[in-house]
Amino acid sequence: MVNPFAISWLWKGLKGNSVTFAVLFASLLLGWSISAEVAHLLARLGVHWLYVLILPAIFFMVLAKNESRFIPDEAKRKLWARCLIVGSIVLAIVIAKLKN
Repeated sequence: MVNPFAISWLWKGLKGNSVTFAVLFASLLLGWSISAEVAHLLARLGVHWLYVLILPAIFFMVLAKNESRFIPDEAKRKLWARCLIVGSIVLAIVIAKLKN
């Protein structure tokens, strides 16, 4: 099943506003959900199931809002976000071609 947030992540990454959401989109496209991994980690740590559902979203929202501190240059953030999205799409196509 496709994550319903993937289109939103793609849009935020393509606009160049968020490397965080570009990474989330790229990982989902390549078959590795970072948000699911964070949820599994929280579940293994014994965190209540409700927090397991909510905390990954809060974590990535906070990370995206503070992105300008980690990567202060906006042009560099846009370039990285777009490269991550285009690179993941190209890599997904190459992987699909190699499997056939």
